[in-house]
Amino acid sequence: MQLKIWNIVLLLFLANTMTQAQQKQEAYGLAIEKFQRYYNHQQADSLYALFAPNLKAALSEVKTKEMMISLVSQVGHLTSTSIGSESNTRSVFKGVFEKATFEIVIALNEKNEWSALQVRPMPDAGANVPNDGKSPSNFTVTTQNGDTLYGTLAMPKSNSKPNVVLIIAGSGATDRNCNQKGMQTDAFKMLADSLQMAGIASLRFDKRGVGESHAAAGLGADLTINDFVHDALLFVRKIKSDNRFGKIFVAGHSEGALIGMLLANKEKIDGYISIAGAGDNIAKVISRQVKTNLPRSSALADSILSQLKKGKTLKVEDQNLAALFHPSVQPYLISWMAFEPQEEIKKLQIPVLILQGSTDLQVLVADAENLRQAQPKAKYYIIEGMNHVLKNASSDRNENLASYANPSLPIDADLCVAMIQFCK
Repeated sequence: MQLKIWNIVLLLFLANTMTQAQQKQEAYGLAIEKFQRYYNHQQADSLYALFAPNLKAALSEVKTKEMMISLVSQVGHLTSTSIGSESNTRSVFKGVFEKATFEIVIALNEKNEWSALQVRPMPDAGANVPNDGKSPSNFTVTTQNGDTLYGTLAMPKSNSKPNVVLIIAGSGATDRNCNQKGMQTDAFKMLADSLQMAGIASLRFDKRGVGESHAAAGLGADLTINDFVHDALLFVRKIKSDNRFGKIFVAGHSEGALIGMLLANKEKIDGYISIAGAGDNIAKVISRQVKTNLPRSSALADSILSQLKKGKTLKVEDQNLAALFHPSVQPYLISWMAFEPQEEIKKLQIPVLILQGSTDLQVLVADAENLRQAQPKAKYYIIEGMNHVLKNASSDRNENLASYANPSLPIDADLCVAMIQFCK
């Protein structure tokens, strides 16, 4: 009798589980139907109404509308969908648009609200990044020391000779996806996906000493900013030697913006993009950041920066500043301080695009203004609500910094639209 009771309990449990699974499956089926209807009719307000609070916080109704308009202009209407894979937390659909086929990822919370939405290239589309978030290395260069630097080339599927963008990462141990210890954004991966969907190729790479390029650290305390310029230059020249591409653009983020300027003044390219690039000497930028974050150490920091700018290294005993001015990085800082961004961008005789977020805590709108004054012919956009890692975030410090560790947040749609228009 006891066995029979347990059998009944098990059957009831299985039946309940199957019912829940069926209900979830039906919810996802309804979700993709609504996405297709609202997307094809450009009903951003109806789509936005389905979003969970977390997705609404990351993606405003205005941004949703802009993304829908941009996507339909690039790939046309959504003609059919089919289920690809599913789990308790999300479903991946195959979406056949008029001009291309993409994956549509929808995640529903316990209330069947949309907690995530992503349209991305199919896994077999050129050199796309796989779902595990790791980037396959399919493009390498060899440095003057014989080291290998590794990168990911993302090719659009439908363009026989696409324009290509070299993406240069910012300061620190930043990898090709805009990630480092304590910072997981996947911002460059998302940017590459957006460019790819728009028919534009991109190449992003692990800096020396980072990711797969870790063995190329080599130079240690002898490392200068010119070494990073030379590394990026190697990628540009290899792209030039490859007849698969059309025009070549260089996009530098943060410190990478200065590296891109220096590269563009050495090598002929078709266009340059500054993303959150400083508009002042790095000594002034560091001074400003220390004053904001460590006001008690501000005067000492200015004294140290003054000595470094003269080319003098020194011992720093203040615990608040010891890591920032570690002896191993002082020579690099000295080499960085030798360049003035306004002077470098002024030299450029090619199309220039300056992009800056309004809620960036590290680089200010004033920096972008300085760059524009130095290069008045540049296209110039202040992207409302975009922070330093290219995500939508408020100016509240804690909320803003939380986006640095949330790779599920999409990058700003306006950034993608501006870059796509410029590079086409």
